[in-house]
Amino acid sequence: MIREYKESDFIVIENIYNLSRADEFSEENFNLVVTPLSQDKKMLDLLHSSKIYIYEATDIAGFVGVKENYISWLFVHPSYRGQSIGKKLVSHILSMLSGEVTLNVARSNFVAKNLYEKLGFKVAKEVTGNYQGNLITVCNMVAWAKNG
Repeated sequence: MIREYKESDFIVIENIYNLSRADEFSEENFNLVVTPLSQDKKMLDLLHSSKIYIYEATDIAGFVGVKENYISWLFVHPSYRGQSIGKKLVSHILSMLSGEVTLNVARSNFVAKNLYEKLGFKVAKEVTGNYQGNLITVCNMVAWAKNG
C-alpha cells in the first residue's frame, strides 16, 4: 500500500535513509560518511519541502519524494529490495504528474539508474558534482508523465 507520509513515520524513514544512503555511492572510490537524516539540515529541508509517499507492507519498506516535477527521494529498506517497491513508488509518482519529470542519480548507482531507465527515464545530461569533498558524476534523468 502506498500512502502519504505522516510525521509519526519520521523515525522509520530516517532509519531507511541512514541504512541506504551509502549504497548510492558504493561503486565510487571513497567511503561515504552518512550523516543521520535528523542531523543533516540540507536533507531535512529537502524532506520537508517534498511531498513524501510511503510504501507500507507489514512495515514501512520504502519512501519516495517529489518536489514539483522533481523526484527528490527514493529509498527502499535493504531487507525489502528486489521486490519492485522502488518501481511501485516511482510509478505512483509518475501517475500523479504530467509533463517533464526529472531526477538525479549517481552515474555509478547502476541499480537505481537501471530502474529509472526501465520506467522511461533517459539521461539528459551528466554533470560533475562534489559530495563530501569527492567528485562524482551525476546523471540528470528525464521522463515524460502524461497523467496528473
